[in-house]
Amino acid sequence: MSAEPGSIGSLTSILTPLPPSAPARWARAAPYLFMAPLLFLLAAFTILPGFLTIGLAFFNIDILAGTHRFVGLANFSLAIGRGEIANSICVTFLYVAMTVPTSLVLGLLVALAIDALSHGTGFWRAVYFLPVAATLVAMSVVWRWMFLARKGVVDLTIGHWLGLSDWLNSPTLALPAVAIVGNWQQIGFVAIIYLAGIAAVPRHVAEAARVDGAGAWSRFWHVTWPALGPTTVFATVVSSINALRVFDTIATMTGGGPSKRTETLAYLMWQRGIYFFDIGGGAVVALILLALALVAAFVQMRATSTLEAAGRR
Repeated sequence: MSAEPGSIGSLTSILTPLPPSAPARWARAAPYLFMAPLLFLLAAFTILPGFLTIGLAFFNIDILAGTHRFVGLANFSLAIGRGEIANSICVTFLYVAMTVPTSLVLGLLVALAIDALSHGTGFWRAVYFLPVAATLVAMSVVWRWMFLARKGVVDLTIGHWLGLSDWLNSPTLALPAVAIVGNWQQIGFVAIIYLAGIAAVPRHVAEAARVDGAGAWSRFWHVTWPALGPTTVFATVVSSINALRVFDTIATMTGGGPSKRTETLAYLMWQRGIYFFDIGGGAVVALILLALALVAAFVQMRATSTLEAAGRR
């Protein structure tokens, strides 16, 4: 029985959406097609190696013999029992404490100074970004010569004034020496990030505060600094993760010495997995390093939530 023109069935047939045409289907599928190469590279070089590292931590692999044997948690117990991981965790966190706060404060000061210039801002941006763009291994070689005992620039100047010598062979001065290089490299990176954040601060708000009689410090504290909340979060997280995985300067300047006083987690991971061919032990250190990086990012995001909220207002 056919539906009458005014019946509900005819209305339903009229209101039923037509199937999407070929151009509409292509428009929906296009984003996924464009993202497919990036997703493939992300899976091949990030996700898959991560799962492979987790699997390697439970195997005893002999590269020379070409054999592998499942050992369960034996690699974890051996790595913890040797005491190397505890020492490397302490060294890594000491390095983070010596580099991240300093680079954030000095990077912010450098960014504010460059932003206040009326001429030459491009030149100073390039000057402070050079350490970031330079090859860190090559720069570490230069710094190692600068810290050379009794002949380097550091010993002949600062070391002579402070009565300090042979920094890289001193158990108490080796890590601060490496941290100096880390700060030198990170300050420019943080300054560029803060310059981008300062450029996004609404100028009319700062001008209104100036007209109301607010001084330079009041304008910074009540206008600029709250707006830099998200920038500070990003700079802190990225700088901390970079500090947690420091390797180049350690390998070039100290080799983890003296007496393992500069043996960070990243250097221990290379030493176990590459130098000693202990693939399972290196994978254990890599997992610990990854866990610490995730915990540090989570804690910093929670601790700086107030700044981030202030920056969105």
